[in-house]
Amino acid sequence: MVQRTILIDDDGVTRKSGLVYICSGYLVEAGRVLLVHHNGFGKWVPPGGHIEPGESFAEAAVREVKEETGLLVEALSFQQVEIHPADRNATPEPVPFHVDVEREGFRIPALVQFYFVRRLARQDDAVLQPDLDEVGEVRWFTLAELDDLPTFEQVRSLAGWAIRNYPIASERGA
Repeated sequence: MVQRTILIDDDGVTRKSGLVYICSGYLVEAGRVLLVHHNGFGKWVPPGGHIEPGESFAEAAVREVKEETGLLVEALSFQQVEIHPADRNATPEPVPFHVDVEREGFRIPALVQFYFVRRLARQDDAVLQPDLDEVGEVRWFTLAELDDLPTFEQVRSLAGWAIRNYPIASERGA
């Protein structure tokens, strides 16, 4: 696993942030959630990973889903009300549905933002293509299948919540 340190440059003073910045995307279709079997963790988790320089969290979530599953997606904002429209100074970004600090499996605690994502148009027949360097497998899971899944308890909770609360109601299943 690559070790990363995030530095903050504030008015010429550079210091370590003390956190690693990560994002993940939850895709729900027909009452099932898409998860990857992470080679490093040896557990099922949502597609996700570290942000790259110049990326927003939402952009990183979209990139990571593509890298780990082969699917082209867009991040959906959990905040459905536009407070301020985009202008020359500020561009609204999608809002994650959950944020936490994770410690297991990380040398430095990870600040993780979780987004809902959906496939881009004309991607309905896209085949799952896992990046085998990072993930061993990509699969869809129903709510009932999450109970015995080898994963973190937090992933089990978030995956179940994502299935029940996905913003596109028709994808939540019966």
